Amino acid sequence: MSSNKPFPRNWIITFWMAASLTLVWGCASDSAKSIERLDKTLRVYNNAFESKAEDGGSAYVLNDFRMDYLLKYGEIQNRVSFFQAQTLNVAYFKGGKPLEISTEDPEKEIDEAVVTMRYKLAISPSNRLKTFIHEQRWKLKGEKWLLEPNLKPFIN
Repeated sequence: MSSNKPFPRNWIITFWMAASLTLVWGCASDSAKSIERLDKTLRVYNNAFESKAEDGGSAYVLNDFRMDYLLKYGEIQNRVSFFQAQTLNVAYFKGGKPLEISTEDPEKEIDEAVVTMRYKLAISPSNRLKTFIHEQRWKLKGEKWLLEPNLKPFIN
């Protein structure tokens, strides 16, 4: 009968340990979730942009830039042919300061990312293949990643 008494005590200790671990994992995973959302956003946006979808991924553009983006994107749809795109680098920032995100310390808060892309494309009226490096600036607004676009290199 004495074996019944340790069970509630062990159960309480086990409960508090599990609750503590859950809280630690929940807090630590916010940055990982943010990076995962950025990765998904990048794939969806770049697919819409490069495939010349009707809106060109404008849902992922900061509101202040959306009208200008749509006007310039119309010209991109008419003049640019994409042949290849490759992500070269993703740099993370917090408050304008660069952060190193590594497997040893992946849980730093981020609020901005700069994605370096390499594009191979042709811009009409030329049919010459052109390769250039372009940076996409992404800002975290709430839980959503939004682009601060620069489309000039695509139409110049």
